[in-house]
Amino acid sequence: MKNGFPEVSPEVSIVIPMYNAERRIADVLKAIFEQDYPAPVEVIVVNDGSRDSSLEIVRAFQAGRGDQGDLKIIDQPNQGAAAATNNGFKAARSAIVCSVDSDVVLTRGWLRKVVEELGNSAVAAVQGYYKTPKGVSFWARMMGYDVEARYDAIPDKFVTHVCTGDTAYRKSALDEAGLFDTAFTYGYDNDMSYRLQNAGYKLVFRKDALCDHFWKADFKGYVRQQFSSAFGRLQLIRKHPGRAAGDSVSGLRMILQVPLTALFFLLAACAVIIFFLFPGGFLYPLSAAFFVLGIILIDRLAFAVGIFKKQKDPACFLLPFVHIIRNIVWCWAVLSWKAGQKT
Repeated sequence: MKNGFPEVSPEVSIVIPMYNAERRIADVLKAIFEQDYPAPVEVIVVNDGSRDSSLEIVRAFQAGRGDQGDLKIIDQPNQGAAAATNNGFKAARSAIVCSVDSDVVLTRGWLRKVVEELGNSAVAAVQGYYKTPKGVSFWARMMGYDVEARYDAIPDKFVTHVCTGDTAYRKSALDEAGLFDTAFTYGYDNDMSYRLQNAGYKLVFRKDALCDHFWKADFKGYVRQQFSSAFGRLQLIRKHPGRAAGDSVSGLRMILQVPLTALFFLLAACAVIIFFLFPGGFLYPLSAAFFVLGIILIDRLAFAVGIFKKQKDPACFLLPFVHIIRNIVWCWAVLSWKAGQKT
């Protein structure tokens, strides 16, 4: 035995929750089966009620591999990503179970590196690094660059959040903490991270375990993703109030932009109201509003400059405006959340 594992590499199961993933699923599977991992790998694709040709593509891929039994399919009605991942984990046979999203293409060596960290019995989960693929759309680049910058700022390999998109879990730790909470449509990976830490386990982030993440490619997809993210964050705060300041990936600097944006709109609205009621006094709230907006834009510009130094993409300088849109969507999500709590 060495660090809690046998000298030989342990078997691994990889679960892919899949919903309408026809564009990438073949590349996702190909990258998994091309990993330089010496032990058997079981791959379980959970088709969560896809309405496109995803399932047919996976079946064709399975048939092309012959009767090897290393690619299994679970076909279920749509239940959401958390439930699909749970069902895959329940069917997995290995002591290490990975969750890989159906739009994440692993780089060769990813599996070997994340499993290596699980040799430490105190570690429950290990995530790799999302990098931004070449040639993707503007909105996909903005999301990818943003996440890369937050990853790059993490000072240590031990973190407080791992994402289900490319993470290896110790199955015994999951048995202790429980599977993913299906009440979450977004943020169930944060919830799991917090529960694993509450159970006494550590989480690791391997910056050299790389993968390409193909984010939603258009404005509508970006807005939908940000709304869901904000709603999930509010669910998290309700369940884990001690985590209101965020975690290793989404920290206080990011979260504070939302109340600052709300303050800007509140002050601007006050200026408009005062203009009609007391014309001489509207400049005070208006000046305060633009002062707050200036704080947000200066912070985001500094953030964008740091990203540009790495990415060398002039589009990075549009990030402050992209993040203003994100903040507005988050404010909208907060209002929707509050309205839902009252009904």
